[in-house]
Amino acid sequence: MKKAEQIIGWILFGVVFAIYIVCSSRTISFWDSAEFVASNYKLQITHPPGAPLYMLISNAILSVVPSSNIAFVNTIISGLFGALTVTLVYFITKALAYSILKKSKQEYTIWLPSVCGIISALTLAFIHSFWVAATETEVYTLSFLLLIFIWYLLILWLKEIENKREVRWLILIAFLLGLSAGVHLINLSVVIPMAIIFVYKKYQFSIKNIILGLVGGTLLFFVIYGVIIQGFLYIGYLLDVFFVNDMSLSVNTGLIVMYILLFLFLSACIWYASRKNNSSLAIVSFCILFFYIGLSSYGVTIIRANAQTPTSNEPTNPLSLLKYIKAEQFGLSDTQLVRGHFFNAPIDKDMPFSDRSPIVLYDKNTKKYVEVDNGVYSKENYAREFTTFFPRMYSRKSADITGYNTWTFVKGTPVSYPIMGEVQQINKPTFSENVSFFYNYQLDWLYLRYLYWNFIGKQNDNKGTGTILNGNWISGIGIVDQNKIGDSEVIPDYYKIDKSKDSYYFLPFLLGLIGLFSMRKKKVHLLTSFVFFLTFGLGIILYVNPTPSSILIRERDYIFIASFIPFCMWIGLASLQLYKWFSFIPSKKTKLIGITVLVAIAGPLQLFAKGWDDHNRSDDTFARDFAKAYLDSCPPNTILITNGDNMTFPLWYLQEVEDYRTDIRIINFDQLNLDWYIEKLKLSMNNSRGLTVTLPKELYQKGPQQVLPLRKEVKDAVDVDLLFKFLADPKTKKPWNRRPIHYIPTDKFYIKIDTLKIPQKHYNKNKLNLSFVDQIAWNFSKDFYAINELATLNIIQQNIHDRPIAFAINGNTNHYIGLQPYTIQQGLVEVLAPVKRSKPGLNPKIVNTGMMFPFLKDQTMFSGFRDVDQFVDYENRAYAQQILRRNYYFLAQALLEENRAEDAIAILDKCVAQFPNHTVPFKQFAFAIGKLYIRAGNQDKGDKICLQSMSNLKEELLWLISFNPDNSIINVRHANRIKGMYIQMIHQYEALNFKKANELKKEFEQIELSFKEWHSKNWPY
Repeated sequence: MKKAEQIIGWILFGVVFAIYIVCSSRTISFWDSAEFVASNYKLQITHPPGAPLYMLISNAILSVVPSSNIAFVNTIISGLFGALTVTLVYFITKALAYSILKKSKQEYTIWLPSVCGIISALTLAFIHSFWVAATETEVYTLSFLLLIFIWYLLILWLKEIENKREVRWLILIAFLLGLSAGVHLINLSVVIPMAIIFVYKKYQFSIKNIILGLVGGTLLFFVIYGVIIQGFLYIGYLLDVFFVNDMSLSVNTGLIVMYILLFLFLSACIWYASRKNNSSLAIVSFCILFFYIGLSSYGVTIIRANAQTPTSNEPTNPLSLLKYIKAEQFGLSDTQLVRGHFFNAPIDKDMPFSDRSPIVLYDKNTKKYVEVDNGVYSKENYAREFTTFFPRMYSRKSADITGYNTWTFVKGTPVSYPIMGEVQQINKPTFSENVSFFYNYQLDWLYLRYLYWNFIGKQNDNKGTGTILNGNWISGIGIVDQNKIGDSEVIPDYYKIDKSKDSYYFLPFLLGLIGLFSMRKKKVHLLTSFVFFLTFGLGIILYVNPTPSSILIRERDYIFIASFIPFCMWIGLASLQLYKWFSFIPSKKTKLIGITVLVAIAGPLQLFAKGWDDHNRSDDTFARDFAKAYLDSCPPNTILITNGDNMTFPLWYLQEVEDYRTDIRIINFDQLNLDWYIEKLKLSMNNSRGLTVTLPKELYQKGPQQVLPLRKEVKDAVDVDLLFKFLADPKTKKPWNRRPIHYIPTDKFYIKIDTLKIPQKHYNKNKLNLSFVDQIAWNFSKDFYAINELATLNIIQQNIHDRPIAFAINGNTNHYIGLQPYTIQQGLVEVLAPVKRSKPGLNPKIVNTGMMFPFLKDQTMFSGFRDVDQFVDYENRAYAQQILRRNYYFLAQALLEENRAEDAIAILDKCVAQFPNHTVPFKQFAFAIGKLYIRAGNQDKGDKICLQSMSNLKEELLWLISFNPDNSIINVRHANRIKGMYIQMIHQYEALNFKKANELKKEFEQIELSFKEWHSKNWPY
């Protein structure tokens, strides 16, 4: 029987792994996957806090793979670890089932535990979040594998009665914990459910012992993360300062000495423990030692960072590695947990600023650690009247402040407080409003929604920002769903037929609850799995304290998958309870078969059947095609300025893995506030020579929060070259909050241009009706200028005569720093040029039609959008709708201005055929395309597209106002935006002299009456 159970486990592995291979994309996908492919292939350091063990394992596998298959094999690696995780879940669930049956003394067939394991394993394999993680290049499946392996070893340790073997299990668990920290640091949280098993085995259960176990496990997590990892690096940094600055030894000497001292100390502890027969000290010492051995994969981080690889982060010494692990780059060190201020807290009237720790960096030129800021009076000190326990609404970013007032109704309590010498009234949020935000956004939207996605059903995979249109959980039961997303009769058809819409009718969720109930007599496994479930669900929410802006970037369900794993086990264990409830069936065999079929259909088979169409990404090549189109748009040796992960990582992949267009220097605008990133731009990488950067180091060595205020002292435009000389002079500083700082004296700038040095071969100035200018002058007004804006300005000013400079067209404009009037669009980029239109009255938007027409019509292909049977991912649709359609529009518009109507229609036809309404619904840019068709002479097609665009918006608006939804503030704001676009379209359509315009206006008047009534019911402010 035991051999048969093992065979079943490995058959499960083979089947699941094969399905993952079939479903995987053959190339890169969006988000972190492209970065991981490039990093794994060339051992480059990824974004904080890193995953060195994952990188090393992947690199070892990739070293025997042809370069043409690197991206696909990277994804298969995720599938391999995912299938192994599924197999482990089978064995764990089977063991739990045996334990529960033994405790309950229930009669059962010997195959029942195996059925439980199979159901649990296949459920995990095909829940949405895990299936996605297993079919893209990511760290998560390896992370889950190590996590679940630790759980499996804990079960073995729990059953072990021999003392020596028990100790060996503990040491192995400590080693695996260290390994897993080299994949994802959140895995350290497993020590909390571990504490439950430890308490049970050593002290047995009581309410007191359970509480002590939970508290002890939580404290152990903070000790491991804060002392054993961060404390070790901090002491290593202090030693390094001594050896480097005082003894003139090489950097990282202190870290090496720290490792040696740690090894000697632990060896001494083990020797002393053996002499004194102190088994507890010996076990603890061995566990710490093996944890550090497992954690040693982080050594490769420093080694490879010092190799100056092209895309790497740069934790090159113990101090920067400490910041890297703490993810200070993302501002996580500022997260408030126990006590903190509200988002609208004013600066304290008596002590507005306090001291923070000095900022120290390693200077590669002097080869010393130097203090670049003493930290005096540099930390904001907020008024105590605006602090609270359990601060959930603390971020002062404008997007987060808007979000707080969106996810909950913040009325607040008026508090009078002096600001700049004048008493003002500020509405301090109440504690109940603080808790309301915690529940509405952090718990319900950011965790429970994802739980329900996987076990009840999801509306679609669109990025959910709180509206009824996108990303909600649904069940498929109309009476339940209509309270969340309205009546199905008013939902537009393209939402109903979305392939990512999967409804499970609560069946897996109910099975999970039944399975949890079945564990009631085996308290150790009940509590362990439940604490595991809470730790990696609610615990992450409490610890991370996410802000509203986090959901604006991407869905975050992947960080909670570890919480879903015990739920999948409970679904399998539901078979035990159903077996007992079906006791009226006399035949054990018949009962087992019936329950197996019932649970399999309600659980994993349903998940697989409904999830196949939206998880089969084998034909998805959009991310690579999209990135390639950007690089193909660039002239040789271009400096390409972009921003965001999705607009940068795929470009890195093409250069680092496929060795494509390595002459282009890619600059991620978002990273230009990091000192190491700016320094790396000065180095030659691949076939791109280094850039000239003269931005004073003092400005960018103070961390990502450094900003310079605007103090207007000059009315006329200032030469950018003089501006940076001004910023380099310490005498130009002025006091700001009792600290001398640099500032920007004007919001008008110009860059001198030597037109003889500007490369002119990339555009025909006569054909484009252009004339060169001897300076680029523009207004760029802000209250505060961030370092990445000044760095971009400096790079442009220093390199514009040597290399083409282009901006990626990606829906954002912050990376342009206001220079749009001096750009020429070609393909998916806009090239910076010192030009202006030579004839008055011409469209200021300059498009290089000579390059763009063949590029978009014949060379650039984005497959997958036409086939109704192929699933199109949300990101793909969003970028096609928001970015690509706009580029086709501008090209067609420019062609019409050149009196090339036939070519314009050809481009519009290509756009509409490539991105049809059934996969990329027509909205505002499609409406503009319809108007261009009319201008070009194809009135029927233009009219049809305009009407379809308006119909899509009208259907969404009618859907929104058809009932009183949850998250009413969000839905009202979204409805206002849609209504505004719809009205604008009607007015523009009327200007085209179509007779149907009057009909549309009358129809809208009726909608407006319903909208006003709905608005009054749902708008609380």
